[in-house]
Amino acid sequence: MTKRALIAVLLTLAGLAFGGPARADQLVTDLSEHKIAIKSNFTGTQILLFGAIEANGPDERALNRDIVVVISGPARAVTVRRKARVGGIWINHDSVTFPKVPGYYAVASTRPLEVTAGIDVLQREQIGIDNVNLGVPVAQGMDGSEEILSPDDEKDFLKALIRNKRRDKLFINDPGGVVFLGQTLFRVTVDIPANVPVGLYTATVFLLRDGQVVDAIASPLYIDKSGLERFLYRFAHGDALLYGLLAVLGSAAAGWLASAVLRER
Repeated sequence: MTKRALIAVLLTLAGLAFGGPARADQLVTDLSEHKIAIKSNFTGTQILLFGAIEANGPDERALNRDIVVVISGPARAVTVRRKARVGGIWINHDSVTFPKVPGYYAVASTRPLEVTAGIDVLQREQIGIDNVNLGVPVAQGMDGSEEILSPDDEKDFLKALIRNKRRDKLFINDPGGVVFLGQTLFRVTVDIPANVPVGLYTATVFLLRDGQVVDAIASPLYIDKSGLERFLYRFAHGDALLYGLLAVLGSAAAGWLASAVLRER
């Protein structure tokens, strides 16, 4: 979105916030784009979320109001493995599978979450990766049999999952990332890394006052491959056996062709 278009949208939001009979504590938001196309040269991007607060008056913005933005999706099962030394060799020993892990989760706020709301509110709204319901974890031993882990071991696996996702820039926490432009207009820029999974995402904006959610609005965001990458991705996931056979045949043909060229020389 160009700067001129952004200014026009912000002016429109300002008109909605101040024009007509005011309704206290309501949100008006939008995304700079609702679809991100991934091509072979995709190295990541940024999306801009902007909005306004409809309040009783233009001077009513104060520290008892906060904006929290959460972008999340799509949820999939993720297995975390722990290595152990057996016979002098480090091997994968036990593992824990979390059934509903967001492929990408970013949260930005006007202030740190712990001062924005109480833990009960954050857990109810699933704000912050520590408060997201990842499903009932399933633990397995080295032989594949189910195990019962102690609460401390389960926490260790959860910490490892979050640490790995943060290392890959797929879990993001940005306190202070939401910036107010005046008393009611706000904006936040969120990084989308190159390794982001494709699928349907949800961008949710929460308006909090005195630690309580008083309004929330969600917008869809779709990330998908485009062009040849989209065809190959859908082919590989839709008919994995045929795709694998063609890949093997293609590799064999390429090897034979290279060998024939070298023999001619």
